[in-house]
Amino acid sequence: MCDRNGGRRLRQWLIEQIDSGMYPGLIWESEEKSMFRIPWKHAGKQDYNQEVDASIFKAWAVFKGKFKEGDKAEPATWKTRLRCALNKSPDFEEVTDRSQLDISEPYKVYRIVPEEEQKSFSQMVISFYYGGKLVGQTATTCPEGCRLSLGQPGLPGAKLYGPEGLELVRFPPADAIPSERQRQVTRKLFGHLERGVLLHSSRQGVLVKRLCQGRVFCSGNAVLCKDRPNKLERDEVVKVFDTSQFFRELQHFYNNQGRLPDSRVVLCFGEEFPDLTPLRSKLILVQIEQLYVRQLVEEASRSCGGGSLAQAPEEPQLDQVFRMFPDVCTSHQRPFFRENQQITV
Repeated sequence: MCDRNGGRRLRQWLIEQIDSGMYPGLIWESEEKSMFRIPWKHAGKQDYNQEVDASIFKAWAVFKGKFKEGDKAEPATWKTRLRCALNKSPDFEEVTDRSQLDISEPYKVYRIVPEEEQKSFSQMVISFYYGGKLVGQTATTCPEGCRLSLGQPGLPGAKLYGPEGLELVRFPPADAIPSERQRQVTRKLFGHLERGVLLHSSRQGVLVKRLCQGRVFCSGNAVLCKDRPNKLERDEVVKVFDTSQFFRELQHFYNNQGRLPDSRVVLCFGEEFPDLTPLRSKLILVQIEQLYVRQLVEEASRSCGGGSLAQAPEEPQLDQVFRMFPDVCTSHQRPFFRENQQITV
């Protein structure tokens, strides 16, 4: 879960440093300036030169106000700070197959993620079900993620749970529940959900962090156990949906080698899930889908409906998938969807 303003500042600051040419080894990897190299020499090496090899890390510490001349030099700490900032920011993605860490002048390669791409995967559709009935649905727009909660920000004395800048998505009120008994029990459960949960969606998948006191269970393609309840531990960041895995399964589907993969993450509040109990009996279920992935599933569902020929999504969309997931499509010369493929239903 990222600091909204901090991520943007890092992007602009780092581009300026690369363009300045002031830091040895900090150079553009590609002519279009979409990837860059950053020196990554270990401080334990005999030829390590702090003034050279730690210069960009020191500059970031100075920029952030974490170091000023006269302070004790801590190159390892400087490096850790910039590494964490790069890894947390939605603006950057490490390109591991281009990084070179076992050479005399090691470096890592990062890709600058276009803002539009951050939006194909940061946007989520969140649906709320009380007693199995849809009571609310919203689409998120913040690249840094959102907080599912009951609270209203900005009120006097209101507590802030989680990083600033996250989009707030509120649980719908229980008023719409027709059963008085169910309304009472749901409101009682609300009393344990004040802190809510944090959600973050990116090209890698969907992450969840439970903050609330009440128990939360989940399902998703990245959850280890598929046949028994999966409890989210409090304050632990958990990956519940893996986007690359989804696209591999979608490739198999279009190759007639599997079912249409499930794009959904489901959170169940206060009750064990998944289990044998009907979904309509669950008090509070929240379904999360990456908007881009949901659109592909809807397209695939339409294309194979009634045993008809599968029509692949529009070509620009295919090209985008191929560009963003080359690891999934490495054995293909073109995107993995097969036009006019017969689908068995």
